Parts: sequence; C-alpha cells; structure tokens
Amino acid sequence: MTTVLTAACAFLLVLCALGGWYFLVVVPRRWRVPLREALALLEKDGNERAELETADRLLEEAVSAGPRGRALADARFAHAFVRAMLGTFQPDQYWVASATVDGLAAAADEDPATAHLAVWLQHKLERHERAVELFQRHAGSLSARPAARRAAAASHLQLAGAHWRRRETDAAIRHFDRVRELGELTAEIPKAADSLHVLNGIQSHFDQRPTDARTAFVTARERAVALGRDTTEAELGLIACDWTAGVPDELDARLAQLLERVPDVPKAGAKKAKTARADRPERTTDAAEEYRRQLRAVIALLRLVALLRMWRARPLSGELAARDRAELMKRADMLREADPQLGDASLIEGLITYYFANGEEQREASLALLESGMRTAKGIVVPEVLDLVEKERALGSQGDAVSRFLRLVHELLADPTASAPHRAELRKLRDRFALYGDDLGDDLVLPHRPASPHELQQRINAMRRRIDLIVYPRLRDLPKDAPSHVLMRERLTELDDVALAFTEQAEALHHSELEILKATGELLLPQEELDDDEPAIAAPFPAEPSGPLGGVEATDDALGAADA
Repeated sequence: MTTVLTAACAFLLVLCALGGWYFLVVVPRRWRVPLREALALLEKDGNERAELETADRLLEEAVSAGPRGRALADARFAHAFVRAMLGTFQPDQYWVASATVDGLAAAADEDPATAHLAVWLQHKLERHERAVELFQRHAGSLSARPAARRAAAASHLQLAGAHWRRRETDAAIRHFDRVRELGELTAEIPKAADSLHVLNGIQSHFDQRPTDARTAFVTARERAVALGRDTTEAELGLIACDWTAGVPDELDARLAQLLERVPDVPKAGAKKAKTARADRPERTTDAAEEYRRQLRAVIALLRLVALLRMWRARPLSGELAARDRAELMKRADMLREADPQLGDASLIEGLITYYFANGEEQREASLALLESGMRTAKGIVVPEVLDLVEKERALGSQGDAVSRFLRLVHELLADPTASAPHRAELRKLRDRFALYGDDLGDDLVLPHRPASPHELQQRINAMRRRIDLIVYPRLRDLPKDAPSHVLMRERLTELDDVALAFTEQAEALHHSELEILKATGELLLPQEELDDDEPAIAAPFPAEPSGPLGGVEATDDALGAADA
C-alpha cells in the first residue's frame, strides 16, 4: 500500500512538473519569442518598411498567442507603435494604430507612453483638437517628454492657422501662446503673430468696418500693455480710425508723441542699412533697425499730411508764411531721412512750394524737387504731377521766353510782305533785346509768295500760340486784372479781329479775281466752242451784245477789271 501511494505521489509530482513546465515555459514561449524578435527589430535606428512589416507580423503572432496582464498590454502597445510607424508608408495604418491605442488608454489611463502615442497619432491624423485635448488631459505625465510637447505644439500651430484664416483672432492668439508655453516649435510662430489684432484692425479698416477696426486696435493695445510690449502699432491704428473725424491738431500731437517713442536709427546703422539696400535690396542687415526705420517713416509721413490738414482749417490767406514754409521743409526732411527712397516727401513739399512760389527761382526749385522725387526707388507716379512737370519744362523759363520772342521777330523780319516802316520797327525791337538773347544772324530773305486765306489764318493761330508761350513765364504770377494781363488780352483780341477782317477781305479779293478770270475766259474762247460745249460757268455778259464785243465801253470795262 505504501508503495502504491508513493508511486501515485511521484506520478502526480511528475504530472504537476510537466504541467508547470508547459504553462510556465512552453505557452509563454509562443508569444515571448516573437515579441522579443519584434522588439529587437524596433531597437534599430531607421527601420525600413520590410523590417516594420516583419515586426508587425511577429507582434500579431505574439498577441494571438494569448499573453495576459502586463504582457498583453506591452504586446498591444508595441503592435500599435509598429502600425503607427507603418503609417508613413500606408496612411490607413494610422487609423488602425489609433483604434488600438484608444483601447489601451481606456485600460491604462495614466500610462505616459500610451498617452504620448495617442497624441502623436491624433496629430498625424490631423485631428488637432483631439490631440491638444489628450495632451492637456495627460499634461502631468507628458510635460517631461519633448516629443509629446512637440506633437502638441504642432497641433496648436495648425489650429492657430485655421482660426486666423477664419479671422478668429483671439482663438489664434491663444494657440500661439500655448505653443510658447510648451517651448517647442516656437521658431515656427509667424513674426506677425504678435500683431494679429493689429493686422485684423488694418483689414477691417480697409474693408470700411470702422467699429471692428477700432475694437481690434484697442484689444491689441491692451494685450501689448499686459505683456509689456510696444503699443506704437496699436496707437497708429487708433489714429487711423480717428483720421477722418479727428481734430488735426490733436492728431498731430499724438503723432509727435509716437515719433518720440520710436528710437531713431543710428547714423552708422542707417548708413550700413543703406549700403545693404544698395547691394541687396531684398534683404537688410538688421531687422530691428529696419523695423524702426519703417515705423518712423510711416509716422513722419502722417505728420507731414497732418500739417496740410491743419493748414486747410485756417482762413484763406493766399500766401505761405516763412514759418509755415520752414515747418514744411523740416517735416519733409524728417521723412526723407527716415526713408530716402520714398518720393512722398518731395511730392508734398514740391507741390506746396510750387503753388505758393513767389517767383521764377522758387518755382524752379519746386520743379527740381518734384523731379528728384520722380527719380527715387519709390518715386512719384501721380499722373497729374508728371504732366505738370512735363508741361513746365516744355514752357521753359524766362530765358526760353526771350529766345522764343527773338526767333519770332527774326521770322517776321524775313516776311517779304512786311513794309519798310514795319520792318524798321521790328529791327528796333530786336536791337533792344540784343543783350538778352543769342545773335540769330542777318535778316532772312524769303521768296515772295501770296498766301491763301487758310494759310493766313494758320499763321495768325501759330503766332498767337507762340505769344502765349512767350508771355506765360511773366504773366503766370500776376492777377487776372493786372495791367499787363489786360494789355495782352486787348492786343490778342485786336489781332483776332484784324486777322478775321483780313481773311474775309482776302477771300473776297480771291473771289473777285476768280470771277474776272472766268469772264475773261469767256471772251477769249471761240464762239463755236461756246455753242458746241455747254459752258461750265454761265457767261456774265448778255448773249446778244450791242456791238461785236458789247461796245467799246464794255470792252474797256472788262480790260480794266482784268488789269485790276
């Protein structure tokens, strides 16, 4: 009996040992071996697609082998990770991996690795709202993982861009601020992100939405104050909102305060930036100096325009005082110093000084100023100003007027139809201007040829236009009722009247000449030709004269008319 019991116990011990060996060694080996092989493949840097597919197959085998507890969670996580890596080659694998990770997250809510992978997968699936939500939920465990912070920051950047495209400025700024808090991908934040409210205000201002523009600029100023940043851009936006209805003096005072807050570019820095612009116009050496220079240029331009608005509110005086002229030059020079390539300073100063010029010298200086503004990189392109400069250069100066006058006198002296007294008066007039013009040589002698009435009218019109060009530099600054203006109008009116009467008399003379020639032709043609051919012109004499030629008296009258 004892032997039997001993044998039975030994058999049971062997059976238990075999069972333990099977369940503790053989069964775990079915999933441990493929899991270890898969993990060995994943430990390599830069896995190829074939290696990832092999690891996926091994992990599928391991999960199917029936691991339990922590081993099952590790196998499923590794399987999800491999499928996430395969998503680079097969994007649909992202969704498969996401489903696996969601199950793992439900089972182990606080697992940092699972939460990290979940955030990364949601970012790759472009479910950015879900990605940032998951990171926020597991912020305590994921904040120490740079890769997890980077994935969350990338999703925040995507959401910020989407909100900005929809002009949801506040939401966009919140996401940009969150990126800064995460400390990842901060270099990807646009430089204009700090000025989103300003940009929104500018867009609203140009869209004729003044209320929205003012709200945006006020918000931008409040945000800048809260963050300890410069509020100049927001203040400029508010000035733009008040520009139409605001008081010019108050606007100018606000602009002056802003200009004092913007530091000037040092002379060395300005010279360096100018050289850099000459060599590479598309780049500057110092972004901060370039920004300050542009900001000062904008404020200086607005101050120059504000000066004109203050002048417009004054009573009409018809004159620019010396103090006002000095202030205009000061503000224009400030704008040119801020941006030498901007032609607006020359445009405004040149036009104002041109229309308030007290003489030819000041007017020439104004035209030279306008021409210098046309030659700048961002020069004057206003068509009316370009036409004005072209017209003034075509009209010429006082010296050009004298040259034109002497040329006209020289041509009139060459007219063979001029009488001797008339020619003597012209020579005397020419000699009076001998010291002011070039010597045109001896008098021209043109061949005598009677002019037609049409040619006479053209000559008078041409002379009138030339007189207008000659006297324009002297009469332009005089009032309309000045004696010189009145005298020239009277002389030109007299010239028009005499020309009209002369043209009418010349046409009457030519008509009389034509009629007498027709009559003479009738007398000279043989009678049979008059009978055979129908005369083109009716005969001016009776068909049956009293004598052979209508009598001696008729013959004498006809010959006398022909001689005349």
